[in-house]
Amino acid sequence: MGILVSKLAAAGAAAGAAVAARRAVELGWTRIRGEDPPTAADVSDDRDLRDLLLWSAVLAASVMVARRFAANKAEQLLGGGEDDD
Repeated sequence: MGILVSKLAAAGAAAGAAVAARRAVELGWTRIRGEDPPTAADVSDDRDLRDLLLWSAVLAASVMVARRFAANKAEQLLGGGEDDD
C-alpha cells in the first residue's frame, strides 16, 4: 500500500480516536463529578480555575495517548507505510 494512503489512514484513525477520547473523558467527568466539564466562562474563583486546569490536563493527556496509539496501530496494520518494490 502506498505511503500516502498509509499516512492518510493513520491521520484519519488519529482524528477519530481524538474525538472518541474526548467523548469518553466528558462522560467520565460527568459521571464521576456529577456536573458538566468546566469551561473558561465558568471560572469565578480558585476552585473553578483548579477544576478547569484539571479538566484541560486530563483531556489533553487522553487525546494525546489515543491519537498516538491509533496512528501507530493504523501504520502497523497497513504495513508501516513502506512501498513494496
